[in-house]
Amino acid sequence: MDRRTAVATVIASAACFATLGILTKWAFAHGADPLSLLAVRFALAAVVMAIAQAVRDPRALRVTRGDLLVFLGLSVTGYGMASLCYSFAVREIGASVTTVLLYTYPAMVSVIGYLFLREPFPLRRGLSVMLTFAGCALVADVFSAGSAISTRGLVLGLCAGLGYAVFNVLSFRSLGRTPRLTLMAYTFGFSAIFMAGVSVATGSAGRVLAWDGQAWLAMVLIVAVPTFAAVMLYLDGIRRIGASQAAVISTLELPFTVMMAAAVFPDERLGWLQLLGATVVLAGVVLAEWGAKPGEVEGAAAV
Repeated sequence: MDRRTAVATVIASAACFATLGILTKWAFAHGADPLSLLAVRFALAAVVMAIAQAVRDPRALRVTRGDLLVFLGLSVTGYGMASLCYSFAVREIGASVTTVLLYTYPAMVSVIGYLFLREPFPLRRGLSVMLTFAGCALVADVFSAGSAISTRGLVLGLCAGLGYAVFNVLSFRSLGRTPRLTLMAYTFGFSAIFMAGVSVATGSAGRVLAWDGQAWLAMVLIVAVPTFAAVMLYLDGIRRIGASQAAVISTLELPFTVMMAAAVFPDERLGWLQLLGATVVLAGVVLAEWGAKPGEVEGAAAV
């Protein structure tokens, strides 16, 4: 496979990831709710990821008790909470704005790495952080007295970014010895248990029975496209062109989401100032990832 094909693989991965918010919103429109949706999604995804790893190398699924504690931490404090905040934010403010806010996570990874891991904080990273949050301010239209973006949705979107940043930092420490598919299978599994427990406790578990056919179709597509296909394509891209370059290319998820969401849902169309903000955020993310050294925690390298 030549470099062009490898780049195309990562671009296809970004397009697959971009469907998550759209499919989630579609599922909500047909009876699904965030908690039960995530519980079912993570359970199915854990099984699919485990099967994929078993086909590749079944021995890689054998992990230690210490590894299980790491995966539990990745789930509860990172990926699971990020996904929960993301889903509620999509319901509150839509897929496009939520995805822009989610993309604050590379900037947050830079700050976390500097504060807690003694990572260098060069000028480009400082500029990246400023660009990212300036772009978010434009997307959220905070300078307008009549902003239509709810404060709750804004906070949820930023919390999704923070959760994913924590997941990236913690998973970075585990990837040297744990295959990504194994890590994701266990993380999804623990996330499913966590979401199922919360869903039962809040009384929303029974709502799964009220899903219509389109909600279940959306669920199947969520597992197949932005979960399994996106991850497999991205891992293949990392293997062929490296994590840093794959991370930069994968930022195309953001414009893909904005364009796809606008095409499917009229209420997802962003104003010109919001589009400018999304462009500024994208520039900040690319600046953060461009030229990242192999020893640095890479903001978009973990899936």
